Amino acid sequence: MPEELDPADGMPSRGALAMETLVYQMRELSDIFYSAQWIDGLEFLVWDMAHKKPHRLADTDVSDKVAKFFRDLAILADGWWVWPETAGRKGDREIFVSLEEWKDCLKKRDSPRK
Repeated sequence: MPEELDPADGMPSRGALAMETLVYQMRELSDIFYSAQWIDGLEFLVWDMAHKKPHRLADTDVSDKVAKFFRDLAILADGWWVWPETAGRKGDREIFVSLEEWKDCLKKRDSPRK
């Protein structure tokens, strides 16, 4: 998780701002495309939209610029927002996980089930 305040000036850090912007934008996409604050699997849908071409969400084309925006936010925040069960946790609100932990979640999703 990024440091909340930048030690140089006491203002919110770029990472903290990116983290909050990312969750806000993910909720916005969920609301616009699915009429829900956080649909099941949103973290995977938005990630795939940002990282796979063609960039699409809910059968709608998304511009390269929008996809890059989400990729950049993830890098600046050094993490991704997920539903707790995705990360093997309990809870009723989205949680922030490091990019390393998120990549483990992606591996679990993409590995063949036995």
